[in-house]
Amino acid sequence: MDHNRKTLLQVPVDGYQIADFMSKIEESFSNPRVATIFAINPEKIMRALRDPELLSALKEADFLIPDGIGTTVGIWLIHGERIARTTGVDLMGRLLDLAEKKEYNVFLFGSAPEVIDRASTKIVRAHPALHLVGIQHGYLQKNKHEALIKKINELNTDLLFVGLGSPKQEKWIQRYKKVLQVKMCMAIGGSLDVLAGRNPRAPISYQYLGLEWLYRLISQPQRFKRQLVLPKFIFEILREKLLS
Repeated sequence: MDHNRKTLLQVPVDGYQIADFMSKIEESFSNPRVATIFAINPEKIMRALRDPELLSALKEADFLIPDGIGTTVGIWLIHGERIARTTGVDLMGRLLDLAEKKEYNVFLFGSAPEVIDRASTKIVRAHPALHLVGIQHGYLQKNKHEALIKKINELNTDLLFVGLGSPKQEKWIQRYKKVLQVKMCMAIGGSLDVLAGRNPRAPISYQYLGLEWLYRLISQPQRFKRQLVLPKFIFEILREKLLS
């Protein structure tokens, strides 16, 4: 696929605006193989640098959306190009709109049982014509995954959303994409929790300023250790800039 693809610390990122992403994604539904969509943020970039399996999955993905203000800032610092942030939950919403319009079959996989039940109810309420053919929570025993793949394929699923958290979801998609008979597979992280109202999105003002990470830190202090990756990411970006 012809992407405006850049690299941050060895990790590729696509620089399209969300409307361009949607155009390319819609085209890919006509391809015979499954296309994959992953979100790229600083935490995932830093993890990929020490996780060859994750890095390989990211490099082989069809679409890599810049999810996170740190990603867009990194692209600007290294490549001198300003790109718009595309959040996973926003792109998921647009894909649900597309699926409803095109009558694609949709399957949801991931999160806790009560979360996916609540999220799927809200999704159907917002998209009454959507063909939601199945849901499966993420607390599935390893020996049940082959049966899940078979079920997804038998339901003629076109669009599969996988919310197992990173890097588990990317590795799961990478492992099974050769046997999945879907058209599109997107790793959605905690989007089901957002849709279910379990982890509400930051206010618009925070989103506009690119400070969703700060809102999450304030509302979920337990994320502090995870957020420590941000200064490390900025340090590595600045070092690469100085050495280039």
